[in-house]
This record gives sequence, structure tokens and C-alpha cells, in this order.
Amino acid sequence: MTHADIHPQHQRLAARLKELRQAAGLSAAALGEQLGWSQSKTSKMENGHSALVLADIEQWLDTVHADEDVRAELRALAQEAGTRVRPWRNSNRPDGPSQQDARARRDATTSGIGVYQSEVVPGLLQTPDYARRLREIHSLLPAAEIPAAVLSLMNRQTVLFDESKQFDLVMTETALRWRPGPASVMLAQLDRIAALASLPNVRIGVLSRETQERAEVRPLHSFVLLRYDDAPTTVEIETLTAEQEVTDPADVKLYEQFLAEQQRSAEHGPALLALLDRLRADLSSNTTR
Repeated sequence: MTHADIHPQHQRLAARLKELRQAAGLSAAALGEQLGWSQSKTSKMENGHSALVLADIEQWLDTVHADEDVRAELRALAQEAGTRVRPWRNSNRPDGPSQQDARARRDATTSGIGVYQSEVVPGLLQTPDYARRLREIHSLLPAAEIPAAVLSLMNRQTVLFDESKQFDLVMTETALRWRPGPASVMLAQLDRIAALASLPNVRIGVLSRETQERAEVRPLHSFVLLRYDDAPTTVEIETLTAEQEVTDPADVKLYEQFLAEQQRSAEHGPALLALLDRLRADLSSNTTR
């Protein structure tokens, strides 16, 4: 994350934390030692390169002996900084090659990733043909940039084979029934999902159409959960014009709960493979009519 990506309230909050530490006569290392944190965590918080969780902020304020007025000020800033929006306008396009490369670097720092996708196959699971055709139909990218974007996405997918990370992906049957091209593209995509589902650190669930129609299964927009060993979990949501990042712990918890609910309702293992077989049969039947 560059300094320009940081929400103004997040910048102000991080800067105030640094000011308070310095006013208390503490180095970053000394403050971290008192709190039982690494110096890296302290530096990331006051440089705005880490989500700022209220519980951590309260501990920081305790350590620097902040008065109640300062505490009220920083609590308000923390609330404002809990959600930030980065417009795509005048920046890298969301699915361009440089953005995919940036996400690959980000993915490498996580301990795991959770994905809920209601409309298309998640990017980490896409075949090259599916990814290319999806971008030809829906992307804001110029046609000349699509091959490089697809290549960057394929390179990014190598993170799935890092068994130190856990991947938790849920998609809907509706997403798998949408075809961005000939049936052959989707048949290859279904094979790819089945193959990746066999990886020990990749849990793929698909919500069947029957499950989706049940009243207790709530529809929701797609999102990505980014989990870290040394930083709070964050949520990313893409829209047509911007990327929204949610860091408020209460909001993040709701997304975690929703993803867990969808995984419990989704098909896994043999049931998942049977669902994929039914989709293959439907595709093959439709192409022979």
C-alpha cells in the first residue's frame, strides 16, 4: 500500500499515534516492548500500513497516558477510518496487470484468504481462457492489456500451492452456470475447480441452486477476506468504480460469520464433485442439441 492509497482519516489517526508516542518520550521499540508487540507492528500502525484496531489503539493510549479528550478524538478517528474507499479513477484498473502483481505481493504476506463470489468464478481459480473471456466482456481494460493481465493473474495463482496458507472459497452454482464463452471454456473451468479442490490447504464450497433458493441462505455481494498472522483481518469489496476496504473489527466479524455460514451450506468433497459432474452433463447436453 502506498501513502496515496491510505484514507485521510487513517493517515490522521496513524500520525496522532506517532505524535503521542513521541510526546511520551518512547521509541517505537520501547512502546512495542511494553505492549508485547514487535517493532514492525508498531511501525506499521503509525505509518498507516496496517489496519488500526480499536483494542490496539486503547492499549497504545494507556501506555502513553493519554487523557480523556485525546481518547475521544482518536476513537472518533478510528470509527471514521474503519472503512475506506479507493477509486479506480486516476489509478491502476482493478484487473490490470500491475494491480494483479500488487495483489500477488499482498497475497504473499497473508496467512490465508477467504472468498465469497456470487457471480463469477473467483480469480484465484480461473483458467486462462475463462479469465481472458471474462475481461473481454466485463473489464474496463483496453484489449491490448488483457493478455498481460491474464498472465499476471496466472502467476498470482501460484500462491495456492503454498501450504503454509489456508484458502477458504465459496461460490454459487449460479456463478458456475454463467458462461463467458463456448461450453469448452466452462468445461475446462469445472475441471480446474475439481483439481484445486484436492489441495490440502484449499477448501472450495459451491452453494447449489436448491440451497440458494432456501430462505435462510442470505444473498450478498462478493468479497475477499485477507487474514494475517501479525495484523487484523481486512475485507475488500470491488465495485465498478472503486475498491472498498473494511477494517472495523465488528464489521469484519460479520463478513467472517457470513463466509462460515455459506461454507456450512455449501457442497464439499464428493458432493461438490457430483455437483460439478451435473454441471458438465448439462453443458454437454446443451451443446449436442
